Amino acid sequence: DFSCGVFDSSGRLWAQGEFLPIHLGALQFAVREAIEEVGISSFEEGDAVLLNDPYRGGTHLPDLTAITPIFFSGEIIAFAANRAHHADIGGTVPGSFYSEARENFQEGLRIPPVRFVRKGKIDQDLKEIILNNVRVPREMSGDLEAQFSSNRTAVKRTINLCERYSLQTLQYAAKEICNQSEKRMLSKIKDWPNGTWFAEDYLDNDGINNKPIKIHVALTVADDKLEFDFSGSDKQVTGPVNSVRGMTASATYLAVQAAVDPTIPANDGAYRPINIFAPEGCVLNPKFPAPCTGGNETSHRIVNVIQKAFAELPYGPIVISGDHGSSNNLLISTTSGPNQEPNVFYSYPEGGWGALDKKDGENALFSIVGNCKNMPAEALELSLPIRLLKYELRQDTGGAGRHRGGLGTHRDYEILADSASLSFVADRCIYGANGLDGGKEGGVGAYFVNRGKGSELASPKFVSKGTQISLKKGDIVSQCTAGGGGYGKPEERNDHDIKRDLVLGYISREEAIDTYGINLENFQNTKPS
Repeated sequence: DFSCGVFDSSGRLWAQGEFLPIHLGALQFAVREAIEEVGISSFEEGDAVLLNDPYRGGTHLPDLTAITPIFFSGEIIAFAANRAHHADIGGTVPGSFYSEARENFQEGLRIPPVRFVRKGKIDQDLKEIILNNVRVPREMSGDLEAQFSSNRTAVKRTINLCERYSLQTLQYAAKEICNQSEKRMLSKIKDWPNGTWFAEDYLDNDGINNKPIKIHVALTVADDKLEFDFSGSDKQVTGPVNSVRGMTASATYLAVQAAVDPTIPANDGAYRPINIFAPEGCVLNPKFPAPCTGGNETSHRIVNVIQKAFAELPYGPIVISGDHGSSNNLLISTTSGPNQEPNVFYSYPEGGWGALDKKDGENALFSIVGNCKNMPAEALELSLPIRLLKYELRQDTGGAGRHRGGLGTHRDYEILADSASLSFVADRCIYGANGLDGGKEGGVGAYFVNRGKGSELASPKFVSKGTQISLKKGDIVSQCTAGGGGYGKPEERNDHDIKRDLVLGYISREEAIDTYGINLENFQNTKPS
């Protein structure tokens, strides 16, 4: 869960690794905040800034951003930035996902843009303050070193480019790459019909008030501009699912790029045709100190609602049904080793993707905003007192349709320590992923605990959010993720595809009969190819 990027001396994005899309637009806010705080003329070679404040360039507190100026011939020509999610940043609960947080102060240590490195040397006093406030200091120490090492690599390679081709050539190339991204975006958008289209979707709740939270967008296509007005969304909420400015912008950029052309390089030029309006005080642009660690859940819904709006256009964008729409943040804290050191297991699993007009949704993929990798079972069991008992696809969770939505997953974790605690901030456990063109909703997710007397909802009141649920040795935690929405009417699905789904266990006999209207007797003597 990390991203790297290179920016010009004003904080405009030149290039960024695209493997974690939700960081694509947010890093620029961090770089600009660092420039404003330190002052462009005050930086010295070897300096670097650290921050995580969601209201000053960050997204949520576990994401720490390292920013390093790149000097050439005594002048700053660019910045390298790296953002990475850390296992813990303090706060009320291990892992720092506190579903009952009412203000940002409860979610962990807030770091404004500060010079963490001066002339190549880390400020050890500042580092000790940070490590003293987290539950896994050794892990964080190594991760911080890795972040700044990443930036040093970017500095070295950028300087090498200047020495090889000249600074002027590098700046010209960067400018042209950004301009080409803008031209490619405009070449697609200009052929779309002008007009305004609307869509809305809902989060389950905020973890404190058990009521849905509306995310609403008005999408306007105006010649060479795309405007996204979120003013119809709910006001900021009490609980931690508020999405700060950087998170909202990133989710919007991501949704646009996926709908226009995913191959366009993500940079400042690609974002120029996009205008975003989210009024201050709404759930997508909250006022400090509103809690926001769960804002990554809201980022999914921003993407989903924009995709729904694009689907309203008569032609133009690439459209897709709703996906599992959650980071499914699950954290189990235990102690292990001879010294009983605290540790935090963070599970960010995959779910079902939405179907398209020409193909089924993918099973068990990480969310479009995250694109993270899972921890292998062997690594988990070697490092923590947790055993993975089950890891499988969830039958019948893909929304039915001419093209079926992707399936969610089911994981069971057995607690091997004498005691542990469970917290989770997820979503899509009440409101399923939308289908398109007659396609059905995807199945919803769920979180259970089995204490030897059968599985029970881990958080009966809120379903998708729970805090510090006590566990003991032998308890089993079930993490079940949602499926994707279907595309087209189920009765239009090809019989061959239904047969294949039955054989593979993707759908049950009941689903085949009741939803797809299939007479199974006709399938007895046929096999799918």
